[in-house]
Amino acid sequence: MLHCTDSAIEFALASKMITRTLKATSEDGATREEVTLSFSETDVQLLEHYLTNCDRLKEARLLKGEFPRIKNITWTAEAGLSFTLSEFSYGDVCELLHLARPIFLSREPVSFEKATATIGRQAKGTAIAQHLKFLRSTYERGDYQPYFQVTVGGVPLFEDETLKRWLNGVEYHQDKEKAEIVKDLESSLAKEVARGIFVSQLSGRVRAALMLGHLASLIARPEANKALQPTSPPAAEPRLS
Repeated sequence: MLHCTDSAIEFALASKMITRTLKATSEDGATREEVTLSFSETDVQLLEHYLTNCDRLKEARLLKGEFPRIKNITWTAEAGLSFTLSEFSYGDVCELLHLARPIFLSREPVSFEKATATIGRQAKGTAIAQHLKFLRSTYERGDYQPYFQVTVGGVPLFEDETLKRWLNGVEYHQDKEKAEIVKDLESSLAKEVARGIFVSQLSGRVRAALMLGHLASLIARPEANKALQPTSPPAAEPRLS
């Protein structure tokens, strides 16, 4: 679990660098590592902008209740592959994707990838670098891929590349080649089922994005670093304060 305490703050006036001291601790509370990182003012501004986008994302209606999920997968000789999905409003999905766009799209100025890289450049070889690796894995693999895989027409459903095809071929952009792959999946599974599978996989992305926001808050907003409360990572992950 990530916990926030007041971070040590030092302004290096000569170099215009901003220093933050964080503690990575194990779940039993024993200090694992104290890490001091230095960031430029530009870095801190980028992380502050990322936090602003996280604040907006947290207001999405889809995050106010149970997130859409895959409840069951069955196969029978008569019906073939069948998915049971929780109900959701597509309008709520559209709102979520709109609010998440600056985070999800890698070429945006303060995307998840850019915010991760900003912290990662200063955290090489530390426990924080290990935490960033965990966040990237959660963001890319989601909640389903680590446990199982289903392939339809040669396309793995629970794969980051397949999710990107839906995002960039249908929701964010209109990439014709990617849209055709999605269309084939919709023909095989039914449009609503395929959409539900894609939406359910966004849970890992959203959780990782907000957990990164928590870490960014320790750097950019040390005076109010409890503003973001992410979902707790597995017990094996260090706590950061």
